[in-house]
Amino acid sequence: MDNSSWKRLQKLRQSYLDAKGFLPDYWQDDELLLAYDETLAQRIRWKWRAVIDVLPLAIAAFPKTLVDWGCGTGGASREILSMHPEHFERLILLDRSNRAVSFAARQVKSEQPNIKVDTKLSAVDEGFTLLISHVLSELPDEELRKLMPLVERASVILWVEAGRPQESRKLSGIRSELQGSHHFLAPCPHQDICGMLREGQEENWCHFKAPVPKEVHHSAFWRECAKQLGVDLRSLPVAYLFAQKKNAVHIETKDELRILAGSRQYKGYTRFNACHQSGIIQADYMKRNSKKIYEALAEPGLDSKYETSELLLKDDADDDKSL
Repeated sequence: MDNSSWKRLQKLRQSYLDAKGFLPDYWQDDELLLAYDETLAQRIRWKWRAVIDVLPLAIAAFPKTLVDWGCGTGGASREILSMHPEHFERLILLDRSNRAVSFAARQVKSEQPNIKVDTKLSAVDEGFTLLISHVLSELPDEELRKLMPLVERASVILWVEAGRPQESRKLSGIRSELQGSHHFLAPCPHQDICGMLREGQEENWCHFKAPVPKEVHHSAFWRECAKQLGVDLRSLPVAYLFAQKKNAVHIETKDELRILAGSRQYKGYTRFNACHQSGIIQADYMKRNSKKIYEALAEPGLDSKYETSELLLKDDADDDKSL
């Protein structure tokens, strides 16, 4: 990649970081789309791959029509199609940028020739799986309100955002709006209000760290990308929501804790943050109880979930270090 492409990507990335709920259409030409698709879009696809890998619902239960809203280069839909090409039959690409839609459509047709690709929302006349990726930093409130009827119609919602406070807390608010229409399957271990929206949690946010593919750490290209764009290749902060339209099937909520990012390991114990039906919990887990769990809590994955009784032990509750 030449210097001019790196400079354009630097400017684009900075605009993402500085966005506070609005960005104008920035897809000026196919060259920028291609440069983005080979760099920043790949990091987003790694997040999608990590999230898809831990979903608690089999892909076979997803509607066979995908709607990729705010598709950009099509990273979200292209990733799920690359992982499960046999299941989906149709893809609808939607974006304010016609140039981006055309680019994404060409990529999908090249990679997945058996998938029918549409670019009009009118093509949705049945149950569909809605994919939304990294839009909240540049989506004005009035545009989000226009989007919500489509979200509420979706049979399955998979929404992935940057793991920053701004986007994550906004996604928690969207979750609240969906309580009447959808069951929450991940990452939430319950159906109540998001604990991050409770009093006293204003400075906290729900996020996780997705793994970076191992081969990236041995790549000269990605070392150059990290240098040029200032991206951290050690981990990928991510926030996400996975929900399914309510139906007659009752979903039983178990007494579980979902471990969030931000654990700290000390000598003899790991201090962790967890989501629970009662709210956000910060507690200490003693190494003497289980070295395996003590180590796992220090570096929680997207699928780190435990029964409450397994982590909040009575003996620890009396320990000076337990909160």
